[in-house]
Amino acid sequence: MNRFAIRTIRALICSLCMSHLMAAQVGSCTNPCRNPTVWSSFNVFELSVEQPEQPGKSYWDGRFDPDSNDIQIRAELDDGRNLKHGNIMMVGGRVLALRGPIAQSGYEIDSLDAPVLYYQLVIRLLGAAVPKGSEGTLGVSSIDFKDDKTGIQFATPSAGGFIQAPWRVTGHINVTEHEVVEYDLVLTSAKGGGSPTDFHFIGKLSKTPSARIDDATSLEGWSVFGVGVQSRSTETQGTIYDYSAAPEKRVYNMIADVRKEIAQGDYPGELDPSKDFTGFWKSNCNDAFGLSIAHYGTEGKYTVTFCGPGGCGDPSEERKTFISKDPEYEVVSESELRVGNADHREIYRKCTNDIHPVLRYKHK
Repeated sequence: MNRFAIRTIRALICSLCMSHLMAAQVGSCTNPCRNPTVWSSFNVFELSVEQPEQPGKSYWDGRFDPDSNDIQIRAELDDGRNLKHGNIMMVGGRVLALRGPIAQSGYEIDSLDAPVLYYQLVIRLLGAAVPKGSEGTLGVSSIDFKDDKTGIQFATPSAGGFIQAPWRVTGHINVTEHEVVEYDLVLTSAKGGGSPTDFHFIGKLSKTPSARIDDATSLEGWSVFGVGVQSRSTETQGTIYDYSAAPEKRVYNMIADVRKEIAQGDYPGELDPSKDFTGFWKSNCNDAFGLSIAHYGTEGKYTVTFCGPGGCGDPSEERKTFISKDPEYEVVSESELRVGNADHREIYRKCTNDIHPVLRYKHK
């Protein structure tokens, strides 16, 4: 399992809840990201998406659990020629499980990004058009809201999107019972200054106290992937880091096995007062990206945050570690670490004691 998830899928859960991820993912995003609204508290959804200029439609229904960092989604994908069915599970924010032909090989994380991004967009539209939410109302309410100045930015750790202003959302919501809302929305927006593009969203929102995946759920027939910052070497670009999914080498029979492995990997190590790892670490000190390692709290633990020219993740969302004797790290010296799991470790060297150096790509 690649547990070196600098931005763990906990950020993805937060993105579903529309909280800290937006600032972490898009840096200095201000008004386009906006703040969470009352619509952010829903954690069960149905969502179908159609674009008039494209054939077919996509449908998902799912639920997510902020306490366990679990996500469960059922997918029906129609490209106008073939209808594909499948299921998606994210376990404990670390392991992605897929069943059915719904993902392209090498791009498995996209199967999760798509419903999460569209869900974010729907929640943002409802938050703008009906800021007070559905509390205390029953029945149908019409929606016609326009924003001529501010676009909509939304993201996961591995993907993002932007709706350009001016945009307009029309349609209606139907509150059928307490905390159950059906919606039918059409979003029209500019397309890079060209002709408008439409999205048609139909679905339902509700809440459940717990969406934790049952530990006894079998993983027979599922493809399992570790999720996090992965590295790959290329001849032209050197080592490339991106947030993606990599096939698991371990075999898991059921969800309980995954949780056991995650728990073992969460061991934070032990305090070593003789060493101070604070600083900015890179595989190559000429890189425009790397790891910001900073003290966190009073116990002697650190946060390890991936940073690039676009900014850093939120340290408060990162895993807390002593680094020394943490299974994710091999301490070579106070200025050299091997980072990753036992199957594959990347070498990082401390390039500066400054945890926020200026990062710029060099143009050739």
